Amino acid sequence: MGVRQSVISEDILIAEAERARLRALLEAAIFASPEPVPLRHLARASGQPPELIRELLESLARELERPDHGLRLRTIAGGYQFATKPEHHEGLKDLLANLRPPLPLSKKTIETAAVIALLQPVTAREVRAARKVRNDHAIRTLLRRKLIAPVGRSQAGGKAIQYRTTQQFLIEFGLNDLSELPTVQEFRHIPGVLRDPDPV
Repeated sequence: MGVRQSVISEDILIAEAERARLRALLEAAIFASPEPVPLRHLARASGQPPELIRELLESLARELERPDHGLRLRTIAGGYQFATKPEHHEGLKDLLANLRPPLPLSKKTIETAAVIALLQPVTAREVRAARKVRNDHAIRTLLRRKLIAPVGRSQAGGKAIQYRTTQQFLIEFGLNDLSELPTVQEFRHIPGVLRDPDPV
């Protein structure tokens, strides 16, 4: 009796493992499909009766309804598809906005950042004088990306805002500290960063 009961228990465990494996495959198939997947397609592809497929998907849907899941399984347009839960839409929008990698900096913006790093604290006018080109848009971009920050005002006439680089600047450009920046002479060999003064 004990041996037979052991065999039956083992058969049950095997059957449960097969159901779990099939449910995992169904979950993966629905996730991978860009379109809702009809029940009959899942049954035909898996070689299993539609009743079993429906039962497994209903089980999956119940599990996803728990509050510790951000997705739900829904039926739409005659098929199954995953969707985010409505209560997470606002938080998800903010999260995705923060995850989205920023656009690469333009060459002009990188050159402006290099001059600010070299001459800091420095005003926008001083950066323009060093580069001989306008840099208003580049400075706005650097401020928005938190690569530079205002640190006070110049003592010269006009009291213009002075800028310096931030910790984020070091992270963005892979520097340990500002001592790793090139020297003035090295910067002068980088096209577009520092321009020679106009001849007198």
